[in-house]
Amino acid sequence: MNIKRKSVNTTLESPSPSSPSILENHRGRKRHYSTNKINMVSKRAGQENYHSLFKVQDDDGFSDQDHQLEMPKSLKDLLIEDWENITKDGQLVALPSKVTVTDILDRYMQEYEKLNGNDEMLEQTIQGLKLYFNHSLGTMLLYRSERNQYQELLSYGKEWVDLYGAEHLLRLFVELPVMIHQTNVDIETTEIMKSTFMDILIFLQDNEKELIVKDYQVNRNR
Repeated sequence: MNIKRKSVNTTLESPSPSSPSILENHRGRKRHYSTNKINMVSKRAGQENYHSLFKVQDDDGFSDQDHQLEMPKSLKDLLIEDWENITKDGQLVALPSKVTVTDILDRYMQEYEKLNGNDEMLEQTIQGLKLYFNHSLGTMLLYRSERNQYQELLSYGKEWVDLYGAEHLLRLFVELPVMIHQTNVDIETTEIMKSTFMDILIFLQDNEKELIVKDYQVNRNR
């Protein structure tokens, strides 16, 4: 397993209209990964999709071409499969997930620290991603047919990162290019942030059989 990281401040905060920039502290961190860019635009059109299956655009007309995360192909295929299961086949991800967002991010941090020792900045980054997932799930990461399930899960009294799993975490990574763009950070900082998130995606790809459950159930509220 290859987990590499430079020691810098990588604090993330939860999304807030009053936050001037949740990425400002990532300046100065060097890019340290190399993968082939994947065109994440689906050829399927005219149906409900997740940002046209990964072609992100905000209200100002920004597209993700310049800020796009280099999603590994197997994870891209998983997102497409997830979209088909939910929007075409009338299914839902079985929740609570057997492997949650918390499990995935904590496992990544543990594996890194086994090789490199404690890293306070990494811990802050992982905590920031958890906060962002909790705050953005209900407004940014769900299909319409998943809303009833979301409401039902409120009765568990847990954070969303302790109920949802890899499928919804990957949807967050689709949103991250817009998050980066909205902070108005420079190109260098954008590349630094992309490398941080790519490390986690590559780790998820390397441990796909363990961390991605692919457990669906019939959506009876459809």
